[in-house]
Amino acid sequence: MTVSASLSWTDKVRLVLPTADADRREVSLIQQAQLLPIPTVCSEELAEIQPDHFVLRYSDGCWQLFPPTDNDAFGRHSLGIDFVQNARFNQPMTLREPLAKAAGLRANRRPVVIDLTAGLGRDSWALASTGCTVFAFERHPLIHFLLSDALLRARLEPKTHDIASRIHLYGSDAREAWPENIKPDKDTVWLMDPMFPERQKSALVKKDMRIFHDLVGSDEDADALFVWARQQPANRYVVKRPPQSPALAGAQPSMSISSGRVRFDCYIKPAASLSQ
Repeated sequence: MTVSASLSWTDKVRLVLPTADADRREVSLIQQAQLLPIPTVCSEELAEIQPDHFVLRYSDGCWQLFPPTDNDAFGRHSLGIDFVQNARFNQPMTLREPLAKAAGLRANRRPVVIDLTAGLGRDSWALASTGCTVFAFERHPLIHFLLSDALLRARLEPKTHDIASRIHLYGSDAREAWPENIKPDKDTVWLMDPMFPERQKSALVKKDMRIFHDLVGSDEDADALFVWARQQPANRYVVKRPPQSPALAGAQPSMSISSGRVRFDCYIKPAASLSQ
């Protein structure tokens, strides 16, 4: 996700460091957390946190982002990512589900997937649960940090180790810092789920996702990212969209797969163009 120029998320968030007796696994994440461009508050200085601050801290075994105490619009629940304890991630995605169909998964086909907008990692996890190798990019530093923490914990658990190990996370814009080890080809699937501004403050929007929207903002360059992606080697590009939203960059998809709440627009290159 892109850090919106009109949204100073670095001024809204405070980092609270764990106590000195944190275990060695947490220590490595503390070092990563301290690289975030946000003010740090020690446990002895909690009085410096204002009611309108978001708070990033280690709680109940994982890093979580807690909402301001003076704004009920965000609720009281924290925003965190947990692939281990959350029951929705315990079962692999079936090939009948819309995302699997959109990605072109078959009984004997598990393509490499490049997720350009990983966000909270749900689509990357779902695809990895089927056996796909996923290269996931998340360019917002705060969300990348939360996702890094979730994947690290998932790799340490036997039941989630294999899935988490198939996801390779990068904290950059793919266009600006392309890893040399990723070599897409005609069988690669490119995935995008760009963030757009909320059209209304609907009660249907979960309050923890309002935290996400407020701090992350929107992907204002989604069209440009999509145009760039379609210039890369592949025969299938998938864009996740709200049901009534127009196609990204005005490009009509080869087909669309809807699930009610979302729509997957699929762009498939003709076989004759794959060798070009």
